[in-house]
Parts: sequence; structure tokens; C-alpha cells
Amino acid sequence: MKRRIITGVTGLLILVPLLGLIPSTWAWNPRLFETLATTISMIVALTLLNHSIGYITGKAIAFRAGRLIRSMELLISLPLFLPVLLLSFGLYLTWIRLGLADQFVGVLLVLLLPTLPYTIRIYTNAFQALGEQMMEQMVLIEPSRIKRFVFLTGPMMRSAIQSVTLLVTVIALSQYALVTLIGGGVVQMIALEAFPLYSGNSLIAAKEATIWLLVLPFLIYFVQLMLLEAWVRLVRRLLDGRYDSARQ
Repeated sequence: MKRRIITGVTGLLILVPLLGLIPSTWAWNPRLFETLATTISMIVALTLLNHSIGYITGKAIAFRAGRLIRSMELLISLPLFLPVLLLSFGLYLTWIRLGLADQFVGVLLVLLLPTLPYTIRIYTNAFQALGEQMMEQMVLIEPSRIKRFVFLTGPMMRSAIQSVTLLVTVIALSQYALVTLIGGGVVQMIALEAFPLYSGNSLIAAKEATIWLLVLPFLIYFVQLMLLEAWVRLVRRLLDGRYDSARQ
């Protein structure tokens, strides 16, 4: 009974504020086309970078100890202890010298600051959960790194992959100050479209932009879920075919 009450109260606390975001009328804002394309492209590129760097780094530090590894973990976690905006001020000056300010790539790289530490931690914990002995057995079963990831490591770390994608998506969508500072208003994302509308008189357009902030994480999550399910089914089918051929 207590669990149902807690669940109901938690659900109300989440749903009630969202009811105010439902617009009374719907008028499609043509500026959202370009903004949505930039936002989705940014999320996809940022997610791929986080997966690539986080997977390699998490695997490198998961089963090692020592002063060097602790120093590396501290350096990686530095953006979690310092305000990201403070670090971005220094990067902004560097980005100007390198010609990355007001550029898509510049915003992409600076968004690694609030996302990559969490990604590395998730992958580190995932590798530690698999265990060093399991990783050694995978190497014996499949020496090729690419095939080992496709057939063994990847499907077994599906939960970590899902968590990283969802986390990166939510953090990227909520970054207003970083995108404004580094993007200079040239790189437009949904957050940059929504916040100014709330301060103006376009409340309906602001609600429409905010609804996209809610829809995109769910949309990306379910697309990823279907892709992962298809991946696992394909791997099972291929492994069954290998097993049947070897048995014959």
C-alpha cells in the first residue's frame, strides 16, 4: 500500500508540471525544422563520440590500479567538481584561436565536458561487472576485437549502451549556457529556441519547443531500443548458424 502511494505521489509530481506545457492551439514554427535537424545531428555525433571514447577509456582503467590510474580518474572527473561554465570560458578563448567558436564542431567538443565523465564511469562499472576473467575468456573465444564487440561484449553491455545514450541526450538538450557561449547563437538547438520564447510573448511557440525537449529523449531511446533488439536477434541467428555448421 505504501509503495503504491509513493509511486502515485511521484507520478503526480512529474506529470502535473507537464500538463502546463500542453498548448491550447498548435501552430508549427518553421524555425524548428532547422533547429531540430541541428539538435538531432548534435546528439547523434555527441553520442557516438561518448560511446567510442568512453568504451576505450572505461576498458583501459576498469581492471587496473595504481597512482597513475587514480590520477587519470581524477582528471577525467574534473568537470564534475568544477563548474562546467567556468571551464568553458577558458575553452572559449582557445576555440577562438583555433577557429572553432561559433562552429558545430566547437559546440560538439565542448559538450563532451558535461557528458564524458559520466560515460566513462558507466563503461568502467560495466566492464567491472563483467569481470576480468570473463573478458579473458572472450579474448580466447574471439581474438578479433571488432568481432568480439559485435558478438560478445556489445550485446552483454546493452544496458550500459542504453544508459549512456539516454544520459548524453538529456544533458545535451539541457545545455543552454554552453551552447550559447560557444555557439554564439549561430549553432541553434532546441534549448536556444525555447528559453527566449518564454521571456517574450510567444508562449504557444515556447510550449511547442519545450514539447520537443520532452519528445526527443523518448524518441531516441525507443529507436535505440529497436536497434539493440535487432542487433541481439541478428547475433543470436549468426551464432546459431555457426553452431549448426560446426556441429554438422
